Amino acid sequence: MKIVGIIAEYNPFHKGHEFHLEKAKKITGADAAIIIMSGDYVQRGIPSIMPKHLRTQMALACGADVVLELPVCYATGSAEYFATGAVSLLEALGCVDYLCFGSECGEIKILQQIADVLCKEPELYKVLLQKHLKNGNAFPAARKLAFIEYLGKNKSLSCIPEQISAILDSPNNILAIEYLKALSCLNSSIEPVTITREGAGYHDQTLGGLFSSASALRQGLQDCELTKNANHTPAINHILQELPQNCHKIFKENYHKCFPVFADDFSLLLKAKLLTETKDILTRYLDITPEIANRIITFRNDFLTFSQFCDLIKTKNVTYSRISRCLIHILLGISKCDVPDQAANSRCGYARLLGFRQESSWVLTSIKKNTGIPVISKLSQPAGIDIHMLEQNIFASDLYESVVTDKYHTPYKNEYQKQIIRLTL
Repeated sequence: MKIVGIIAEYNPFHKGHEFHLEKAKKITGADAAIIIMSGDYVQRGIPSIMPKHLRTQMALACGADVVLELPVCYATGSAEYFATGAVSLLEALGCVDYLCFGSECGEIKILQQIADVLCKEPELYKVLLQKHLKNGNAFPAARKLAFIEYLGKNKSLSCIPEQISAILDSPNNILAIEYLKALSCLNSSIEPVTITREGAGYHDQTLGGLFSSASALRQGLQDCELTKNANHTPAINHILQELPQNCHKIFKENYHKCFPVFADDFSLLLKAKLLTETKDILTRYLDITPEIANRIITFRNDFLTFSQFCDLIKTKNVTYSRISRCLIHILLGISKCDVPDQAANSRCGYARLLGFRQESSWVLTSIKKNTGIPVISKLSQPAGIDIHMLEQNIFASDLYESVVTDKYHTPYKNEYQKQIIRLTL
């Protein structure tokens, strides 16, 4: 029995995700799909639009067999840390045959060539990267410029500069390269497979077409909130059209009960946290340099909302997403020592089960038989795990739940009270 792994946020789950799930199984011939999914916070440094258990329920309803949670220190990290954590978790399961991911490029050979260079980091490439960083370029731009220049000096690669520029400008390609780097660094036997992204672009915020992007769906939900005193049923119905049919009931039953959730819902919590911090303490958090810490301290009296503060603090060389990740790390207490040690060891300390299809329980049996890490199905009975990483995750989710219950006036349930999603057909 073959198993394909998929790394996802499903923020929220939409028709494009359903298409990817179906095609991943079809082209690999896999009998089941294991999803490594971000929990209540995502890689852009914001809370997920829906709680993780709701997104798990949607994924299982649309063909996922097992959903495992990516620890929050990885889920909110840079593309490199995000990929390292997720791939190392798939590798640690010991039963995954394929890793299938979407990309704008759609050509595994070209992506692999780029990943090999970035993984090995030849001396010439490192020199060129430092040169472009010193010239004031943000890391993504510096990496692209360095790679193109390296390509011009190394004729053994089949890529052309125009290809590289387009590839390194596309978000799914960037993640694909990081997945391939992680597989190489782990010397993994998992076979990578890529599917060409179809439909709207990653950042496209217009609903409609073949597959609307998750960005467009989140923007649509936010637009509905801005007009909540008006009749926005037609707008919600428009959003529902972009979701798989199996998700409609889940969406309708939970809308305005536990979602949508936005970064600005965390504004007061973040402001309170920032008021207690000094520059020296800020630099201990993941992603925060002394320069970013200085800007936070300098401008914190002008703080109004989470999103407004990101706009205020960002610079030409430090992106909005980077600032957002910095702020979420401050709020959740994720320090630099929480991730580098794990990244160096290339492993997650445990596998946290969020949900599974009853008919696919054989996948769980296979995981438990082959994995070298604990599989957590009950928080009340963790044994032999990285307790700090787990406690960090529990705190982050409890904080998220606090915001949700305050916003929608619903009963509070902590992580210990929440049940695994079991889908029976």
